[in-house]
Amino acid sequence: MKPLEESLNSLRTELGALDIGDAAARQRLDRLVREIEQALADPENPAGDGTLGDQLKTTILSFEASHPRLAVVMNEVVEKLSQMGI
Repeated sequence: MKPLEESLNSLRTELGALDIGDAAARQRLDRLVREIEQALADPENPAGDGTLGDQLKTTILSFEASHPRLAVVMNEVVEKLSQMGI
């Protein structure tokens, strides 16, 4: 699980440095990170509606043009979650 933890740390770093200018978008990203952490802590009972992968993919699309580095890091997280079956 170490590669996923590294990707999550990178995602947290990117989010901390990000100037989105949109409070709703920031809240959505923060919520997704919390849901990922919850899913890792209890894979049998993931939080939220739909799969985390689907939620992340939707968020990635919304940030791809304006924040490409964030999109790259989020893609890494999605890939690692998928490999874990989450």
